[in-house]
Amino acid sequence: MQLEQSFTLAAEPARVWQAFHDVRLLVGCLPGASIKADAEIAHIEQGAEIPLLFKVKLGPIAAGFAGQGQLVLDEASQGGSFAGGAVDAKTNSRVKGQARFALLPDAVGTRVTLAVEFAITGALAQFSREGIVRALAEQLTKQFADNLQARLPQAAQAPAAQAGQPQTTEPQSAESLAAAASVACAPTVFPAALPATAAPASTPRAAAPTPDAAIDLWSLLKLWFRGLFARRG
Repeated sequence: MQLEQSFTLAAEPARVWQAFHDVRLLVGCLPGASIKADAEIAHIEQGAEIPLLFKVKLGPIAAGFAGQGQLVLDEASQGGSFAGGAVDAKTNSRVKGQARFALLPDAVGTRVTLAVEFAITGALAQFSREGIVRALAEQLTKQFADNLQARLPQAAQAPAAQAGQPQTTEPQSAESLAAAASVACAPTVFPAALPATAAPASTPRAAAPTPDAAIDLWSLLKLWFRGLFARRG
């Protein structure tokens, strides 16, 4: 099945592109998804195999898809792809797919386009009807975008902290110069590894996703229907 989605973020493309380099950040923004807790990975490079877990729930049915994913980025076009596959041992269901994405300048900030191809086999294939899947994809994309938007202010502060550049031209003490030198010589790390910085009070924040929580697909469907009737009304 093929799906196309898009969403807009209130941030410039350079800032959003920086966030797309942080695999842990992206996975943490997708409801129900997490990097396996037993994976001893301190630093994830793009192109590396990522051990993923995706938990879903639909009424009395609960599934936990465990598998591998791979993120590839194209710096020139500010786009890329995420491909992977996973298996739920409980229902003997398998999912495999690829998502291609691109970042484009927008009047609001950045528009992210998605083109997804995937296939589901096994017991859960009965829920892969086009109408249901499109409704779920729309809600998942919206929640992912909201979570990413909420985390962008934190991710954007990392380069400024790493640069170690003074913000004023006032004379500096020996102690402050030594501190600045130690920051400038420190190894570069992903933003997610830095201490979280509290956002200003005026910045809207979405609820942080819980890594081990399963995404309730039935609740997503109800949200989609409410939005559909609201648009018609």
